[in-house]
Amino acid sequence: MAEFIVLSLPTVVYLIVQSRGPDKTLRSAMGRAGIGWGSAAAYAWALALLVPLMLTGWLAIELVPPDIRQAPGVSVAQVASVGAALGVALRAFGEEIFFRGLLGGVLMRRLGFGWGNLLQAVLFLIPHLVLLTADLRTWPVLPVQFAAGWLLGWLRDKTATLVPGGMIHTVVNIAAGLIAG
Repeated sequence: MAEFIVLSLPTVVYLIVQSRGPDKTLRSAMGRAGIGWGSAAAYAWALALLVPLMLTGWLAIELVPPDIRQAPGVSVAQVASVGAALGVALRAFGEEIFFRGLLGGVLMRRLGFGWGNLLQAVLFLIPHLVLLTADLRTWPVLPVQFAAGWLLGWLRDKTATLVPGGMIHTVVNIAAGLIAG
């Protein structure tokens, strides 16, 4: 829950600042931050990304040695209860709100899709580097994190919403926790 709040807070500040002024509205600020349900096509695109994200996630987890996967606290997302699954879902949506909604939206508008999406994917990778502090042999997860960040940024750009990406991010993280745990 704390991660969700910390990751969402910059977007809340952005929404407040961007909705002030005579010709600015909360609705337009929310649109720029990718906050909206999106179309049915947005969810179809998200489903299309689900299979490659699940397969690459599974492969990365399989490449991490079993003794590391079983170590306490090393699992990508340990899911042992409904509460843990809720925590994983909140973290995934928090990451989508911050990295794809706020950062991705701003960077892609200012730098264009190519550079903006690349930069938000790199920034998304940085906090995941902490996995290496547990054991350097967790490295196979990192290219998947970068690719997932890039693909979810593409989805956010294509659909103008972060919600479908947040949903598949949640499903992939819970599945990874079940596989690794």
